[in-house]
Amino acid sequence: QIQPISAVMASMSTCTSCGLVLAGLGLWVSSRREDQKSNKRKVQAVIFDLDGTLIDFEGVSHVALEAPLARRGAKLPWELHGKIVGRKAEDWSAQILEELKMPKTVLKAEKYVQEYMNDLKVLYGTIQAWPGTLHLLRRLKEMEVPMAIATSSPRPSFNQKMEYHKEILKLMDVVVTGDEVKRGKPQPDIFLEAARRLGKDATKCLVFEDSALGIAGAQAAGSLTVALPDPRFPENARKLADLKPTWLLKDGIGQFDPEELELEI
Repeated sequence: QIQPISAVMASMSTCTSCGLVLAGLGLWVSSRREDQKSNKRKVQAVIFDLDGTLIDFEGVSHVALEAPLARRGAKLPWELHGKIVGRKAEDWSAQILEELKMPKTVLKAEKYVQEYMNDLKVLYGTIQAWPGTLHLLRRLKEMEVPMAIATSSPRPSFNQKMEYHKEILKLMDVVVTGDEVKRGKPQPDIFLEAARRLGKDATKCLVFEDSALGIAGAQAAGSLTVALPDPRFPENARKLADLKPTWLLKDGIGQFDPEELELEI
């Protein structure tokens, strides 16, 4: 039967002739511990996107995005939906209508957003947190890691969503919404603002994102990144891989091991 190294070292401690071997084993164990510690990524805080990152938003969003179009005889291809993930409302609405060649006399961007928000309200209660989300957030809180949400959603929409995800909100130290920064993703503004409100250095933060725009924005802020590709958007998955994030987790947020992080005070 193979004994654990601690038992071997204890038995050797009574043997004078084994002193050098015991000392050598002690140095080896100490070295191994230092190596394991040095392999960890030092961070001051963790910043999360919300939709598609902490919660499974895009399926519900697709229904609400398509409803105003369907009332006017159009459909929203998933490929086009994938292109607008992570954008602010004023940006994605204009892009969708332009690519679908929808005349402004039929539907303007502002009206599209208004109808989308109204259709989405009745669906908020069906949005679920991704498997592993709460486990990760709870563990990071135990580790005393400061956390923030940086979402492109405007504050009213964010507040309505979080009525159904109160524990997620409670675990956060800071929230920044898309209407609180001048430029949306892929610009770094929202991540820089989240880091500022946390009182941390953005280059010492880790950002979780499901969109290529979000990862690009986090990288522009100098942050470490965790990319979470959604299998419903294969083109986005390829874009995420091309950006070479620090971590690329194809099995979702639950795949991330918080023990790979070390909190830098």
